[in-house]
Amino acid sequence: MSSGRMWISAVAVAMLAALPAHAACTQRPVNAGELARCTTIAQAGDAEAALLSGDAMADPASPLYAPLAAVSWWEQAVNAGSTSALRRLFDANWYGRGVERDPSKARMILERAAATGSPWARLVRAMLLEGEDKAVAADLYGSLAADGNCLAQLRLAHGFDRGGWLEKNRSQALYWAIVAGTAGRDPARAEGHPLFESRYRYGNCTTESFFFRDEMAKGLAPDLRAKVEASAADWHPGRVPERQGPVEVPAALGVAPAGHGATEVLAQRLPDWHPLPATLHRPQSRAKVGAEEVFATVGRSVYVVVAARTEEDVKAQRARFGSAVAMDERTLVTNCHVIDEMPLIWLRQGGQMVRATPAGGDGDTDRCLLAVSPGRLSAVPGVRPWDDLRVGETVYTIGAPKGLEATLGQGLISGLRTVKGVRYVQTSAPISPGSSGGGLFDAAGNLVAITTFHIRDAEGLNFAIAADDYFR
Repeated sequence: MSSGRMWISAVAVAMLAALPAHAACTQRPVNAGELARCTTIAQAGDAEAALLSGDAMADPASPLYAPLAAVSWWEQAVNAGSTSALRRLFDANWYGRGVERDPSKARMILERAAATGSPWARLVRAMLLEGEDKAVAADLYGSLAADGNCLAQLRLAHGFDRGGWLEKNRSQALYWAIVAGTAGRDPARAEGHPLFESRYRYGNCTTESFFFRDEMAKGLAPDLRAKVEASAADWHPGRVPERQGPVEVPAALGVAPAGHGATEVLAQRLPDWHPLPATLHRPQSRAKVGAEEVFATVGRSVYVVVAARTEEDVKAQRARFGSAVAMDERTLVTNCHVIDEMPLIWLRQGGQMVRATPAGGDGDTDRCLLAVSPGRLSAVPGVRPWDDLRVGETVYTIGAPKGLEATLGQGLISGLRTVKGVRYVQTSAPISPGSSGGGLFDAAGNLVAITTFHIRDAEGLNFAIAADDYFR
């Protein structure tokens, strides 16, 4: 341990007894006393206090400067559930700030941050993948562009203009250039990163778009240009445009919503099962919160599944409803009985519909995976091991019983069972038709299991497959 860290720890211990019960750390410390208070609170598991402690010790202009200790506090903040600390850790390892430069470790941290939905991480990951995996890079930029990130929209415009990692298509280039200039750079959606901005130097999206779209428009026939401009004028955040006749804007970036595909598709055999990669088994948070905070944290990670044999069945309300939980920005877990023999599958959330496809299934254990393209899902922040669960803990179900989106239930873990090699969490939290495939979360918002079935005529006998089992 560095001498700076030892000093901070000694001061923290000395001041612990003097701290009032209501002490809090809500802003970056500027002196040793404030830092001691924050580190003491951080040691009790407060993610924000750990983040602020690291920030104070990472400032070279501060007398508290101790870069190695700063990295240690950021790591603690991440373990306590802070997503902001992931960016600090990425920068530290990528640029070598406080630790030796380690691009491989930085990339692993970047994957974790991108899986939480952080725009900066998805943007940087897309940039790095342009020369490594063109399809994934295109999906990442496409999902960011659909969210309203004008930096990603400009990158798509340049990609379609110049080709290479995207096919050359001047109409699509013009489309995204117009969209990027219309919305401007909204900091909430277009969170950038110096690594991206130093490479492309887009700066102001509106100015960049003005010159680029003028250049692109010169190369298109007047009627085609008019169609592209009309299509771009109809864009709004959250919309993934479908094909626009001969304009093809932007077919590579989305899936046709209901009403734009074939009216009937033959049911296909589920793809072979393959476990989720270990990188998606993100560290659990230990900071317990109330039901309201749990729902606010993970509610966006649970989607309604609408499965049907034909689009006519959907219109006639003959669809099968279920739920699914996002594990990263394009992969979800659910139960096979939700989607089996159903060739048409949609995900619904907040009035938006997106097509999904089976990505793997094991009917014997009722474990199935779904995938969407482009990847723009909000993933669960943490996964808790089955072996770590305890009977009597409070848990929450989030699913779509009877198709009612984002329904929250509360109960206890009433048993931990293993049946034919499958590990189940028995719970008193409610599970009913439509809840299948939804999430069972602990009091810190960690995913612990996928709600699967309940025993009829027996109150409180509900079962969920351990989240761990989707990794094996």
